[in-house]
Amino acid sequence: MFLSYRGMLLVKENALIMDFFDHLGLALPPREEEAVKTFVYGILVNHRASIKNIAENTIQGQNERQMNRIIHQVSSKAREMLLHNLQALQKISTLAMRPSGVVSIDEHVIPKTGKHIEGVDYFYSTSENKEILGLSMINTHYYGGSFEYPIDCLLYRRLQELEKWGKQELHVPKNEIARQLIRSYHELGLPCKVWVMDSYFMTKENVKLLDTYDYSYVSKIKRNWVVTYQRQRWSVGDLYESIPETEFKQIEAVNSKAKKKRYFLMAHRDVFISKIGEQRIIYLRELEKEPSGAFHEKYKSSWMCLVSNMLETSPKGILQTYMKRWTIETSYRDESQELHLKGCMWRDIEGQYCFITLVFLAYRLLMWASRLGLLSPYSPQVDTIGKKREAFRRFHEQVFGEWITSLKQECKKCAMAKVLYALIYRGTPHAIEHW
Repeated sequence: MFLSYRGMLLVKENALIMDFFDHLGLALPPREEEAVKTFVYGILVNHRASIKNIAENTIQGQNERQMNRIIHQVSSKAREMLLHNLQALQKISTLAMRPSGVVSIDEHVIPKTGKHIEGVDYFYSTSENKEILGLSMINTHYYGGSFEYPIDCLLYRRLQELEKWGKQELHVPKNEIARQLIRSYHELGLPCKVWVMDSYFMTKENVKLLDTYDYSYVSKIKRNWVVTYQRQRWSVGDLYESIPETEFKQIEAVNSKAKKKRYFLMAHRDVFISKIGEQRIIYLRELEKEPSGAFHEKYKSSWMCLVSNMLETSPKGILQTYMKRWTIETSYRDESQELHLKGCMWRDIEGQYCFITLVFLAYRLLMWASRLGLLSPYSPQVDTIGKKREAFRRFHEQVFGEWITSLKQECKKCAMAKVLYALIYRGTPHAIEHW
């Protein structure tokens, strides 16, 4: 019924937007708070998430020029807002992080089309297996089984890109950014202490920092790393070659989110690695199950290796933990497809970071509303971000319907009634006759 105007925003009438920010938001000046609420609302409802689009579709809100100015003022508070909201979520039992969860750290290249946006350069995208024009975001993401949400992020800028703007002194290597995120997380005192990452972030400096904070970790490891096993030094690759085929045992692992079964041949070694100590190395070859029930190796002559300081955890348990890293990859898909992550074209880096923050807050709002049961009346299933967003839109349509009904009653004898109806509904002359 309301699809033709589902983008019309009524911020102060929307209880979910108001409650989320009133109870879980940073205390901002009224105009800044209104702009933040409006923009997150627009991300969730509109088909395009630009200041122009959101401002034009907001009833009783700020115009495009006002919102643009205010959002850029808010950018200096973006990270504080993100971390404050994270701490506030911990006070809600159904959303608080659990010791059984995992924190993933990863890089994601957000595609951009403009070469003159600050921070944008050519970065290698693992999903597209090539260099693409975009913005490099390094972020952390929490997965707790029945719920998840983004934690924090910082942007990486290549030295050559910084030189274009005369800001080369701001260059920070990716792994130093990763350590900044680890330190920031530790300062929050959160209970989840298991980290998962890929081989790029598996450095001795990163691992030593995780050890300092008594965190556990599981990561892929590069094959040329040197380890000591039974008093002999080996590369990770050579140690794999030395393992008898009879030691590789078939195991079944289940993706905790997708519930998909995967099969592997697995063997392990407990080794010593200089500067980081005792480690457990897991060697894996993936299997594929045929219709007959037989198994064959999925990728010929291919294997992967995991490393962990979780020496008391079984090799299968370490693999199951690492498989939760996939949730940070699916979060990128959800943020891009459902929450417009790649849609920001603001030229300055502060604006880009502010936009990412607002996307993360929109993601958390959907998770918050879902976990509290506030979306279930609007959809029988809210198990994905896409379905949560659709339920939120239906709630928004109900709010709009109630508002327009009230307006219709108040304006029945108003000379401007038909004009108002036309502006709000963008309706046909025939529809206007039935006001």
